[in-house]
Amino acid sequence: MRSLALSGLFIVSALAMNAQKLSLTPQVGFENSRTSVNYNNLGSFAPLGGEFNPQVGLRLDYKFKQGFGPYIGASTSRSGVLYSFNDIENGMNAYAATKANMQLRMEAGYQYTTKPIFFNKAKQSTSTSKTKPPGNSSSSSYSYRSKCSKSYSSQSSRCQSKNSSAKKAENKNKGGWVRLQPSMGIGYIAAPKTDIVTKTDGSQTAYEYRAGNWNTAFLTGMGFEFGRNNQRLLNVSINYFAGIGNMDKQTISNESGIKTTYATLESKASGWNMRVGIPFTLTEKKTTEQKNANKTKKTNSCNKTRTEYKYRCIMQ
Repeated sequence: MRSLALSGLFIVSALAMNAQKLSLTPQVGFENSRTSVNYNNLGSFAPLGGEFNPQVGLRLDYKFKQGFGPYIGASTSRSGVLYSFNDIENGMNAYAATKANMQLRMEAGYQYTTKPIFFNKAKQSTSTSKTKPPGNSSSSSYSYRSKCSKSYSSQSSRCQSKNSSAKKAENKNKGGWVRLQPSMGIGYIAAPKTDIVTKTDGSQTAYEYRAGNWNTAFLTGMGFEFGRNNQRLLNVSINYFAGIGNMDKQTISNESGIKTTYATLESKASGWNMRVGIPFTLTEKKTTEQKNANKTKKTNSCNKTRTEYKYRCIMQ
């Protein structure tokens, strides 16, 4: 798993060479985790219930033209619970539970970014329907007849400035917008601690079970990126996680004379978090300057106007 994380870092660093659609987003928020314990297959219960903890993170993502792209990041995690008891036979009822220490969680996966959804789209559509495009002229023809037949015809083609269409597109892109960013990935915590720790003090033996001590987790979520015009302003994401690795059953035993007592423990950890971040786009200055230069160019295309006079006289 460590080699996979290093290879992911190498891929992202290679993508940074182009750096046209690479974004870095520092995030802050909170995480609500729930860790349950199953003692001797007697049913699951959450010793601490749902726990809220502050969370900070950093995310680096790359977006291709189609909107898809990989991401890699890191965040804090505190879903572990220290479950302590002295009597194996009565460990489900007589116990003490505390939070585990904060850990660093690595994240990697794939996400999709939709096109901007403008908030003032309805207003723009009504305003554009009332206005007529400038620079357009319709064709017309006239005819006159007398003894000496005289006909006059005039034809004019449509004349339109190419810059007007660019202005329409530019005005359409103005205003507030939101992008949807569904994502899916894997979380990884390096070097998890031992699941069961036994401490002996004289004739008294104490047991500590680290519930929710996962090393890999399934991640999924939905992000909302807000912006105005061509500027990205804020990113809000809601994510879900579920531990899937290092969650096997653990068995402990205690010998007292000729009697041996066994206990089987199993845990599950899941939760959701909400993060708010400010995205920073790492772009090349040349590409943005070229786009701005292309917008300022004005070119007009007009066809010529053609007028014809025809005379036809009949001798009487």
